[in-house]
Amino acid sequence: MSTTVCFGPGAALGLAQLAAGIDDERRLLVLAGHSATGHPWLAQVRGLLPAHVFATLPGGYPTRESIGRITRLMVDLRTGPVIAIGGGSVLDTAKAAAAGTRRHGVRRCPVTAVPTTPGTGAEMTPFATVWDPAARRKESYQDTDLAPDAVVLDPELTRTLDANALAGMVFDALAQGMEAAWSTRSTPESIAHGIGAVSLAAGNLERVLADPDDMAARGSLCLAGFYSGRAIAIAHTTVCHALSYPLTLNHGVPHGHACAMTLAAALRHNAETTDDDCQHPLGAAHVRSVIDRVVTALRCTDVEQAARRLDELMAVAGLARFGAGGYDAESIATDAQHYDRADNNPRRLDRNQLIALLQERA
Repeated sequence: MSTTVCFGPGAALGLAQLAAGIDDERRLLVLAGHSATGHPWLAQVRGLLPAHVFATLPGGYPTRESIGRITRLMVDLRTGPVIAIGGGSVLDTAKAAAAGTRRHGVRRCPVTAVPTTPGTGAEMTPFATVWDPAARRKESYQDTDLAPDAVVLDPELTRTLDANALAGMVFDALAQGMEAAWSTRSTPESIAHGIGAVSLAAGNLERVLADPDDMAARGSLCLAGFYSGRAIAIAHTTVCHALSYPLTLNHGVPHGHACAMTLAAALRHNAETTDDDCQHPLGAAHVRSVIDRVVTALRCTDVEQAARRLDELMAVAGLARFGAGGYDAESIATDAQHYDRADNNPRRLDRNQLIALLQERA
């Protein structure tokens, strides 16, 4: 996967030059989320771009229907390159819709991803998350065509997020980084990217919460999301994500917040991996060595301190614990078993253990 990356405060101001360099004569489509229309940066960005078609997405997570509507729009209006500006849902919609135009005999539409949230990593993955509310299922599309051609990381665009939303998204990056490091699919590259994401996220979330104008810290959070995306593109996620899906689908818990609810418990669980319950091909000693690196990235000296650090970050950010929601742990654990992400966990988990992860210090 070869992706052009532009990073830094004000990087979005270079979108016109980036668009001009795309070798495609078709009209440009600018795709944004519905909430972006009130933000001053969107008008500024649109003003910088050449003649283009502009569309906004309705709220909510991507579905087959919403992606299909954008695909048909692109085919009917004969647009080509896409600049997607928004959170993970906007980026995933753009990626999937652009790839979908090929089923209509249209050549691939290049995608430039401009994330306005610092945690999903969607700008760096060759897959898109699609939700099926009727069936209460989350699906993942995967194809090399889904990887964006260019990424613009501009921390200025994250200013419009409130503290709670920002923290939830940063916890998504934390979860992705930790899970891609200990995943049964992990490689030296995914471990390096994942550990880097953990260090950047944990070291800068409180700085931004304390001082929203700290652009260096905001930039580091954007990089945390970027590296977590690179990590899961290789190794995928594990149990925290599997448990998060029913929390989001059935109870409306924002995705990153849902991941945060079991992150400390998963860290404790995996730190106790033995040869008898290890699923990682490199063995229990390898898993424990990766956990040690995660602990260090969290700026802690042992697993228990690191788990408390994650709980403290949730509290500082105002993210409620699992027990505060009155959720049914048994039904959530049952639903989580249907996702292959749980199978990527390095230490074996049965349904009772999934329930225990949800209820631990809830």
